Amino acid sequence: MSISMKGKVDRKDLDKWFRLITLGIYKDVIIGTPVDTGRARGNWQLAIGNAPQGVVDKLDKGGRTGSELGKGDRKLKARSVGRSAFIVNNLGYIVALEEGHSKQSKGWVQKAMDRAEARVLAL
Repeated sequence: MSISMKGKVDRKDLDKWFRLITLGIYKDVIIGTPVDTGRARGNWQLAIGNAPQGVVDKLDKGGRTGSELGKGDRKLKARSVGRSAFIVNNLGYIVALEEGHSKQSKGWVQKAMDRAEARVLAL
């Protein structure tokens, strides 16, 4: 997603908006991920600067979202201005889930991006 803002923008406000919007996307994709074993939900990763490679050995069947958001928030607060944030899930079947392989949910990543865009436009 690319965002253009007109006029003078306070750097603190920009950092705050970036953090809130990024955390909103992170929360939405974690919560929206269909759950069977919890592996897909547990493999969402947030990183600053470079996209994480590989998968993590973590299961999340029902709700460690709060602790993950806390970790993500700390990473975002420590980020230098101008560095990108990456939200990734490197499991080989995550695209199939997004495209509707599970009957639980379909298109939740796109919906998270749509909600983020609406939040930005509301600023």
